[in-house]
Amino acid sequence: MRMMRAWVWLALGLQLGCGVGSGLGSRDLDGDGHPAELDCDDANPTVWRSVRGYEDSDGDGFGEGDSLVACVGSKTKQWAQVGGDCAPTDGTRWRTVPGLYPDADGDGATGKGPVTGCVGDTLVGYREQPAAPDCDDGDAAVSALSEAWADTDLDGVGAGMTIAWCPSRGRSPPKGYVLTSGDCAPGDARSWQRLPFTHRDEDGDGFAVEQQGTVCAGATLPAGYDTVSDPPDCDDRNASRTVRVERWLDPDGDGYGDGAPVLRCVGPKETAPGETFRGGDCAPGDGTRWHLLFYASRDGDGDGRLSPATGQVCSGFWLPKGYSQEAWNDDCDDGNAALFRAWSVHADADGDGVGAGAAASICGTASVPTGYSTQATDCAPQDATLWRMLGFTYRDADGDTYTVAQAGELCAGTALPAGYTTRRLSGEDCDDTNATAFRDVLAFEDTDGDGVGAGGSTLLCTNGQVPSPWSASSTDCDAQDATRWQNLSATHEDRDGDGFTAPIPEQTICTGKTLPAPYAAKAVGNDCDDANADRYHWTYLYRDQDADGVGATPRQMTCMGQTVLDGWSRYGDDADDGNAAVQTDEAAEEELSLILDL
Repeated sequence: MRMMRAWVWLALGLQLGCGVGSGLGSRDLDGDGHPAELDCDDANPTVWRSVRGYEDSDGDGFGEGDSLVACVGSKTKQWAQVGGDCAPTDGTRWRTVPGLYPDADGDGATGKGPVTGCVGDTLVGYREQPAAPDCDDGDAAVSALSEAWADTDLDGVGAGMTIAWCPSRGRSPPKGYVLTSGDCAPGDARSWQRLPFTHRDEDGDGFAVEQQGTVCAGATLPAGYDTVSDPPDCDDRNASRTVRVERWLDPDGDGYGDGAPVLRCVGPKETAPGETFRGGDCAPGDGTRWHLLFYASRDGDGDGRLSPATGQVCSGFWLPKGYSQEAWNDDCDDGNAALFRAWSVHADADGDGVGAGAAASICGTASVPTGYSTQATDCAPQDATLWRMLGFTYRDADGDTYTVAQAGELCAGTALPAGYTTRRLSGEDCDDTNATAFRDVLAFEDTDGDGVGAGGSTLLCTNGQVPSPWSASSTDCDAQDATRWQNLSATHEDRDGDGFTAPIPEQTICTGKTLPAPYAAKAVGNDCDDANADRYHWTYLYRDQDADGVGATPRQMTCMGQTVLDGWSRYGDDADDGNAAVQTDEAAEEELSLILDL
C-alpha cells in the first residue's frame, strides 16, 4: 500500500514539472523533513505518513474495531497496527484464551468452566486447571458451601433438614435456618440443649433424691432438676411427704402422744389411728387435757375475779376456769372473796365528793370507800362549797356587767363567783373600778358651750354619753362664738331688706341655726334692684304722657315696687296719650290689670 502511494506521489510530481530536471527543490510546508508530495498532512509537522491500523484507546498496543487509514508520525498515540483487543478500555488485557476456569477473587477455588477468558501477559482472574468449586467468586474469604439447619421454633438452634448455603459477605442464613444444630426439642422454643443433672425433685416439694442423667432444657435446668443437693426427700412421688417425722402413740385420742416417738415418712397432716405427730401429753389418760398452758393470772378465792399469778397448768384447747393468759388484776385480796377491788383514793374531809392530799391504797368492794374520793383536786379541803379550780377569761370588778380581758383560775364550786366569767358580757369596760364609767367615747372640746366641739379628739371613759364641756361633734366653725357653730351655704341675698332676694355666687357662711341677713339659702322673689327697697320686681309699663292713668305703646320692661312710677301706667291702650280727657274703659282697665298681675 505504501509502495502504491509513493508511485502516486511520484506521478503527480512528474505531472507538475517538479523534480531534478525542473531546476526547483521539493516543497515541505510544515518543515518536518518530508516533501509535500510524500507528506499525508503537510500542515502538521507531527504526522507525515499514511498507515492502515486500529484505534487503541487503552494504549496497550492492540486496537479494536475495523481497520482504518490514518495519517501518523513517530509519536502518534492511541493507534495500533494490530487489532483484536478483547478489553478495549483495560490496558492490562487484550488477548482471548480458551479452556480457562474463572477465579475472580483469587482464592484458589474456581467457578464453572471451561470458559474463554480475556487476559494480558498473565492469566490473572483465571486458572488453566479446575480447582475446588467456589460458591461466591466475588468474595475471597468464602468459597465452600455451608450447612444451615431448620429452626422451626426460632430458639436459635436447628435440627432435622439442612440446606446448602454460601455464607459470603457476612450474610446470615435464610429466615428459619441457623448454623447451630442439635436442638433436642425442635418444636419448643424454651428447650434446645441437653443439660446434665445430679438430683431430681419429681413431686416439686423442694426436696430431692440423688439421680443422674440429662434433660432437654433451655439456658438452665428446668424445675425439678438440679446439680446441687436439695434437702433429701423420703418420698419423691408425694409432695406432702418430704422428711421422716416423729410419731407418738395417742391412746386417749386427744392429738398428743406419750412415750418414745417412731420415725415415719408421712405428711405433716397425715394421721393414723392411735398415732399423733405431737408428744408430751401431760394427761395421757384424759382426752380433754394434753398440754401445759401458761397463765398470767388466776382466781384463788373463787370469787370470779383474777389476780396476777404466773405458771403452767395441764389443759385442753383453753385454760380451765379460774385461769387466764392475760394479766388480770381484778382481785386485790385473792384470799378473801368479800374484798376484791383495789382503790387509790384521797381523804375527803369536807364531804364534797372531792378529796385532797396523798393517795391511799385500800382494798374494798365495788363502791368507793366511805370518807374517800378518787379525785385529789379539792382546792379547799375544809370548805364543802369549794372543791375545784375554774378558769376565767374576763373580769367585772365594779359589777356594771362590762368586762375587761383577764385570764386566771380560782377555787370555786359549781360555777365561777360574781365578777368572774368566761365570756364578754355587755361589752368591754374602759374602767373596771367605776360602775358609772364603762365605755370609751370620742369627744371634742366645746369651749364656747354651743354644743359643737372643735380641734383634736379625746378619748373619754364614760357611761356612754359625752359629758359637758365636751361634744361628740367636731364641726364648730367658730370655737369662740357660741352663736355660730356650723357652715351653711348661701346662694341668694337681700341687701336692701325689702324681703326679696337676688342670686349670688354660692358662699359658705359660719353661722348658727340659720343664715344671717342679708343671706338666704333659696330665692324669695327675684329682686331687680337689691340696692333700692322700693324696687324689687320687673314688669311691663307704658308711658303716660297726659297723666290720665293709661299709657300708650310702646311698652318697656321696668324695675318697680308696690306702686307705679309717676308718668307710667300698667295699661297701654290710651287712644290719645296727649289728651287726658280720652281714657280707657274702667272695666277693661281692671281686666288688663288683672292679666298683667298674673
